[in-house]
Amino acid sequence: MGSCGEGIRRALLLAAVGVVLSACGTVSPPFGGGHEALAPHPTYKIGAPYTVRGVTYYPRVDYAYDQAGLASWYGNGFQGQYTANGEIFDMNDVTAAHTTLPLPSIVEVINLQNNRALHVRVNDRGPFVRGRIIDLSRRAAELLGFAGTGTAMVRVRVLQQPSLAAAAAAEQGVVSNGEQGGTAVAYRAPPSRQFFVASPSYHVQAGPVATEQDADRLRDKMIGNGYRDAQVVID
Repeated sequence: MGSCGEGIRRALLLAAVGVVLSACGTVSPPFGGGHEALAPHPTYKIGAPYTVRGVTYYPRVDYAYDQAGLASWYGNGFQGQYTANGEIFDMNDVTAAHTTLPLPSIVEVINLQNNRALHVRVNDRGPFVRGRIIDLSRRAAELLGFAGTGTAMVRVRVLQQPSLAAAAAAEQGVVSNGEQGGTAVAYRAPPSRQFFVASPSYHVQAGPVATEQDADRLRDKMIGNGYRDAQVVID
């Protein structure tokens, strides 16, 4: 859904066409009645490091990316505008924004609250709100079952082969999901293991987190906070 952070993201992307954004306003559509729609020019893009609200992001190729966090969605306010890699945003398409993944990338997004999963093309930058890891189009949020609530806890992992295919197509100026098939359909993800960190001496348990790497980081943090016997527990 629209937010100040999303507005800042769009201001950065549209600066080249002279769009001005107030500190917490919304971006006016670049075309309206009587104006022609923007022409898409999709490209493959990684991009240089950039800073938003004091946080520096480092775009890079990461086929091992697998993270859990909060997802949000965006729609009407950005309909018909350029995405960060030159596509045209369509809230009825299944796309997303991410701060660092190459554009385009294909990711699997799993709603951890209902176990719905969906393959999504990442073609934009954001979200720049602390704790959020992906910003989905309205249609993607609908398919994953959280358009009504605005946010959901999700797991996001890169799909390497579809991402490579989508990148190759983008280098030729073609928009592709990197996979054969038609309309995107959500499916039920297989049950995944949940990782907790427990400290038996103090009967403390933290979690769950989605990956073993996240569990290791949480364990180290607990050890640093004085729970020296903290250990990873898989449920």
